[in-house]
Amino acid sequence: MLRHNGNHIGDSWYFVKDGVCHCFYLTCPETVERHTAWDIAHAVSRDLTHWEKQGIVLRKGGEDRWDCRCLSTGSVIEFQGKYWMAYTGQWNSSLGKIGLAVSDDLFHWEKAAYNPILTPEGTIFSVRGRGMRKFSHWRDPKLLRRGDDVFGLICSTSKTAPGDACGAVAVCRSKDMVQWDIAGELEIEPVCQELECPQIYKIEGRYFLLFSCFYDLFSEEMKRKYGSRLRQTSYYMTADSFWGPYRFIPDFDILPSTCADDCQNTQYANQLIPWNGKWYITGTVWSDKGDYIADCREVRINKKEEIIYAGNA
Repeated sequence: MLRHNGNHIGDSWYFVKDGVCHCFYLTCPETVERHTAWDIAHAVSRDLTHWEKQGIVLRKGGEDRWDCRCLSTGSVIEFQGKYWMAYTGQWNSSLGKIGLAVSDDLFHWEKAAYNPILTPEGTIFSVRGRGMRKFSHWRDPKLLRRGDDVFGLICSTSKTAPGDACGAVAVCRSKDMVQWDIAGELEIEPVCQELECPQIYKIEGRYFLLFSCFYDLFSEEMKRKYGSRLRQTSYYMTADSFWGPYRFIPDFDILPSTCADDCQNTQYANQLIPWNGKWYITGTVWSDKGDYIADCREVRINKKEEIIYAGNA
């Protein structure tokens, strides 16, 4: 597992290159409240088990900057000979903003001069949350390649869906990492107020939409249907095409709920990592005894198109 002694740990995201897994994660000193002052740190591993911390690679901006106070979740992609990190600025603010940093080596990053690249203003999405949490849900950009374009998935809020199921996934697009537009939104089954850290993986011909959610943020219909089986962790939907429609999988226990460490039963913001021809999953565990990024577990797809876990890496 990965710990950062003396520091809280938030969401993490991963990029594999030349046999090295690069982990980028949110962190701040334990002397401040968790989720209020994140910077972005970096660690590397050659076996998904032992991690070497590389320090802070991206810091929040000053009070007059678009990414002041608290950074939030992002992702990394390789495109046109460089590495690009999309990340969220001003977590928990009245207007969500997304920007970019660029690197030649994955270790040294510079913020793009033209940030921010995207806000929800003037789009088909709501600027403010319509559920329990009223701040702007425009965050957690997940970059991916589709043909010659780079797409980004964004945790967002629908203007039209019921308030208790208004969680949406916006899709943005760019050909050059400078000019961005909103390509649309994924067609998803309405299940909750926020689909945090949305990611799409194509595995064995099917599209898997992985996201994270708290129990309180699921719709009343979902609570009636599944009750206490819902908890703070990650879930997924599947579809035949990239754009959907995505449908919630009833047998949704990707991760066990009977861990020896009770805190790990609510492991959050999980991500899939491709490694040596297999898929692994990991996420963050928040604990008063010290936050950590959990050991990776192998995941497989069974004949029912369900994700199952198969132990640690």
